[in-house]
Amino acid sequence: MHNITGTEDEAWFYLISVMVEGQGARSIPLMVDAIEAACKQDYEHVIEALHELRRIIEHLGHLLERMYERCAPGVFYHEIRPVLAGSKNMAAAGLPRGVYFDFGSGNGEWMQLRGGSNAQSSLIQFFDAVLGVVHKSSGETTSEDAKREPPFHEEMRQYMPGPHRRFLERISETANLQDLSMRKTSHPHQDSLRKAYQAAVQALSDFRGVHMQIVARYIIVPSRQASMPGRMNLAVASQADRGGSKSLTGTGGTDLIPFLKQTRQETDDAKVHHS
Repeated sequence: MHNITGTEDEAWFYLISVMVEGQGARSIPLMVDAIEAACKQDYEHVIEALHELRRIIEHLGHLLERMYERCAPGVFYHEIRPVLAGSKNMAAAGLPRGVYFDFGSGNGEWMQLRGGSNAQSSLIQFFDAVLGVVHKSSGETTSEDAKREPPFHEEMRQYMPGPHRRFLERISETANLQDLSMRKTSHPHQDSLRKAYQAAVQALSDFRGVHMQIVARYIIVPSRQASMPGRMNLAVASQADRGGSKSLTGTGGTDLIPFLKQTRQETDDAKVHHS
């Protein structure tokens, strides 16, 4: 694990990440109870739970924006981002086959592994699962690669602790809030439920919007500035020319900007789903 005591900027980056996970954890029992309440068509319980989920996600967005307080873009781009970079889709950075892992005794293999990604957050994927948000993009940079790869968010579950992965699978199977919220019925609370659900989804979309703003400030802007002498590294080199055009690759190996935009659009799409 990277030593977070190197600079205050680095420590702040990791602290914000921990704060988001810690503050968001209280949504888990809240929404598990809401799923059970939805099975009983307890509208008032579900509505209040969705309102509280919206407030939690909005709070997490405000926490994420605090990244600007003590983490400088240059420090993130040149000091932190390289540590988060993986070895998948890093041909432009000089790793066409990934990284060779030597197991000893003459045994080893080339491996292409994803680097750090927000999609590896069990909490963020929990929000998606509870609200019925479906992500289809593989995050690949070419259409041929996209055909061979599973959806990126599904793949990222393989990087999670086993109990987290199994919990998310169970939640995905049982989540019923979207279907109940979008049901066409004359129930007196149906309209309030739909609005509460859509507001929670909008909060998640806005949270992803905050993330995109951070990406713009901490990755896109620094990438357009002149490279610092002697500061070339894996994450910086990954933005090299690809077939004559510049393309930014996320530390998780995705085609950064198109992938983030699609992820937010897929979140917005959940608001208009109909059973």
